Amino acid sequence: MNAFQKVLAGALLTCGCACAMAQVGISQTAPIVNSPNGSGPIPSNGPVRLLNEASSKTGTIIRRDLEWSSKIPLDKTYEQFAPEEKAEFHALYVALAPGDEPPFPAAGMRSVFNSIKKGQQIVRARGQLNLVVTVGPDGKALEVADLGGVGGANAMEMARFAGSVLLMTKFKPAVCGGDPCKSQFPFILDLRMR
Repeated sequence: MNAFQKVLAGALLTCGCACAMAQVGISQTAPIVNSPNGSGPIPSNGPVRLLNEASSKTGTIIRRDLEWSSKIPLDKTYEQFAPEEKAEFHALYVALAPGDEPPFPAAGMRSVFNSIKKGQQIVRARGQLNLVVTVGPDGKALEVADLGGVGGANAMEMARFAGSVLLMTKFKPAVCGGDPCKSQFPFILDLRMR
């Protein structure tokens, strides 16, 4: 490669980097901070993360999505569970007498997960959502307790949002000794985007 070709390659590389930075909104003179509160200049107090969140692990700006990682199926009601799926779900309970059934969303988990997924795309909280829903004998959610685990700038908003989704969900009531009864439904979701 002669000197002219080296200079030309260097100029193209510099121009290409500047164009790529312009496409993702990074200024060469005043970098923009990826903040949950929106874009802005770099603050002078404390450490700052300058990577676009979507590109920090994958090297891309393509939005990653929340995935269901539990072995409990999304598209089945409790009655449609196979025996091994019921055993997986029953394992979430400390003690469940033979013949008793825990509460479960009447239409399955898909609508609950999709609603929380939409909220997570906006809120972008971190950690594990760990909620417990108290379900009455009529299948109505009575209250939601947050057991913690979600972090980040928007943790409280995400826990409140997910709790609201669960409170609006109609449940198949628990069965205790053959009769509908008040019980709790654990909802655990890893909020990492994949």
